Amino acid sequence: MSEAPAVAPPTDTPAVEDLATAKALTALRLPLIGLPLAAAVFAVPAVWVASAGGGWIGIAVLTIGALAFVITAILAVIITGFWIGPAGRLLREQPWRAASVKVYRPSRGFPRAKLVVQEADGTSVSLLAPALPWAAQQILARTGKIWLVGPDDKGWVAIRSSGLALPLGQARVTQTDLSSGYEITVDQPDPTRASLASGDAVLAKVIATPRKRSRTDMVAPVVLLAFAGFVVVDLLKRGVRSDQVGLAVGVFVGTLIIAGFFGWRLYKALYWAKMDRLLSAGPWKSVQVELPEPTRVGRATVTAQATLPDGRIVPVTLPRAVHAVRANIAATGKLWVAGTPTAGKRMAAGIPGYPFLSRAEFGS
Repeated sequence: MSEAPAVAPPTDTPAVEDLATAKALTALRLPLIGLPLAAAVFAVPAVWVASAGGGWIGIAVLTIGALAFVITAILAVIITGFWIGPAGRLLREQPWRAASVKVYRPSRGFPRAKLVVQEADGTSVSLLAPALPWAAQQILARTGKIWLVGPDDKGWVAIRSSGLALPLGQARVTQTDLSSGYEITVDQPDPTRASLASGDAVLAKVIATPRKRSRTDMVAPVVLLAFAGFVVVDLLKRGVRSDQVGLAVGVFVGTLIIAGFFGWRLYKALYWAKMDRLLSAGPWKSVQVELPEPTRVGRATVTAQATLPDGRIVPVTLPRAVHAVRANIAATGKLWVAGTPTAGKRMAAGIPGYPFLSRAEFGS
């Protein structure tokens, strides 16, 4: 099996000191606070309007909004609420430790992936991981590697994968024997050997939905813009009377907003059309790159020095590159692009077998 080298977490410091882990922990905590507050934002006006004898339509809309956030908050508590506290303590006290893993089909009903983890000392533990993304399941199964902290006295565990595809996930020890189930099938055991980068199974599945939506989402703004154009032309032909100035201003402002909406959707459609072409430029190829370790999580534009196959050293810029790609380059010294790295060329960049996509612009 040909597996691209991927960044691994530090195993000599508390797990929360890893930047991606700390950011993921914060992101998982935010819904537990933000969703109840959002529910209150809708619930309080609903009660006020009802007590003031307001219309039932306004009351219904506000109530539905409040209920939607309440239901979402309940789901967030069920999925992560009981785990987040113990996980935070484990991540502050223990470092990540590596283990081998096998992934089994999720249970029926609530999607819980089944993981059988083999520790370095030979002990085995069975874990249930709720809502583990498909891409993370594929990466754990393909690499056979997992990092974890815990379990605590209640069986809570925090997990993550190679390459930051899963910077932080939750799991819990189960006494059920999972090894009698069906091990999941790895869709693509050798992602670096795909004939084209566009054939990367994990990346292709992850970007399929936004690619498709970039085209279907053009329908609404086109229809709205055509309707708004008809209204504007008709208004200009008829002429604007003095009592219609407010209406005319509203129509023009609304048209501008719709035009901006159309422009945004057009930009997304063109972006994905361009990425399709870049991903079809060839198979994944690596190029040696020197890049310092990222100091913050998020998207950032970075410029590094790349050594091309012919020995030339040229600058390469990654516009708004995701943290995982930048961390992987810093840790492995390799930038993966679709096709042969060439000076003066814009290329698709990522990590073979991982759900990340960026652009790389090579200087000359």
